Amino acid sequence: MHFLFVSRRNVHARYYKKLITQLNLSASLHIFGKPILRALKYLPEAFKASFDDIIATQIKRKQAKHAIWHSYLLILPYYLLLNFVERCRYAKYLALLTREKPTHLVIWNGHKLPNITVVKAAKKLEINVFYYENGLLPNTSCLDPKGVNFASAIKRDRNFYLNFESSYASDLSALALMPRSNHKKRKAFLQSKLPPRYIFVPFQVPHDTQIVCYSPWINSMEMLFTEVMTAIEKLNDPELKVVFKEHPSWHKHYSHLYKKHPQAVFANGNVTADLIENAQAVITINSTVGLEALLLGRRVITLGQACYNIDELVLHARNNEELSEKISQMNQGWQFNAQLRNQFFNYLKHVYSVQGRWQDCSKEHADAVEKRLLGLDVFSQQINEVKDNNEKHRNLPVVERALKRPQADYF
Repeated sequence: MHFLFVSRRNVHARYYKKLITQLNLSASLHIFGKPILRALKYLPEAFKASFDDIIATQIKRKQAKHAIWHSYLLILPYYLLLNFVERCRYAKYLALLTREKPTHLVIWNGHKLPNITVVKAAKKLEINVFYYENGLLPNTSCLDPKGVNFASAIKRDRNFYLNFESSYASDLSALALMPRSNHKKRKAFLQSKLPPRYIFVPFQVPHDTQIVCYSPWINSMEMLFTEVMTAIEKLNDPELKVVFKEHPSWHKHYSHLYKKHPQAVFANGNVTADLIENAQAVITINSTVGLEALLLGRRVITLGQACYNIDELVLHARNNEELSEKISQMNQGWQFNAQLRNQFFNYLKHVYSVQGRWQDCSKEHADAVEKRLLGLDVFSQQINEVKDNNEKHRNLPVVERALKRPQADYF
């Protein structure tokens, strides 16, 4: 096996370079650079491929950043340019991967340009892909063979976690929350006085893949504000407030919303952990704040596709009518399944997550990465077992496959 790490020349490349020296396996690092001559051979194939979905997602990310990107006069030339550039990039990586012959590609996130084009080339050549991301829990990293966030291999079946047997202690208090540092362009805010009863709603970075790819009905923070406040109004409970906080990594401010609704409060200067701890519940699109809220024993409603959308763990709303219903359900005393929560975090901590922050690249972390890449840890063995079972099922005769289906499939 050979693992090819691909990256821009950035902090991830520096991490990969340091990591590779600690891995006892065949691995190399490729950094994005100039086109290569042998890519010309693959241009005809590149111009047959479709990049419409990739470009559409990139334009949505641009539009979330700046209103100017809603102009058709800007979108059309950008579309044509990106369509040409990414086809050339695709041809380059078809050539590079064919020459290098890696068994696995290792890449960050894999849903943003230019990485998504490299992934597209790898999949065309049937090369396995590992996706990196920041850890879902403190002092961990994500390294997933399926994807990140909602596309990850995290199961969303409550029975899987309720039946999960582990020898690890379930000490959730040890998972201390990590405060996020503010963007350098963000203004400093004083702490706000919190109302006695409130629901906490954290804003997210509007051009992040969590919103662009995994938020089917909320497409902006303004829309998040409007939908939540509309649902709250239906309760006819003026004493119940909604506390919002802008994302510390987003440089823009939503000052036009600060005084828009009498039941809405912005607490940009408050610590997120405090806002969670004193809230009656948390409403989020799909932020990791939802996980943090569960860690602190708070109830959660998700509005988007989240990797923790698990029945009895969180409530999920797909539109405003459902959001109103879920808020009412919480007001009537709904609680998450405590055993499910403990088992879920136990699994995330000790099975799914790669131990150690990638930024630190400790020996413990490198050892955990090596086991994940080689398929030697518990998580990898579970994934491989599922693949083997699926392969055996596909190889069965058609009649035998039908007989093995659950009876419910027939009705």
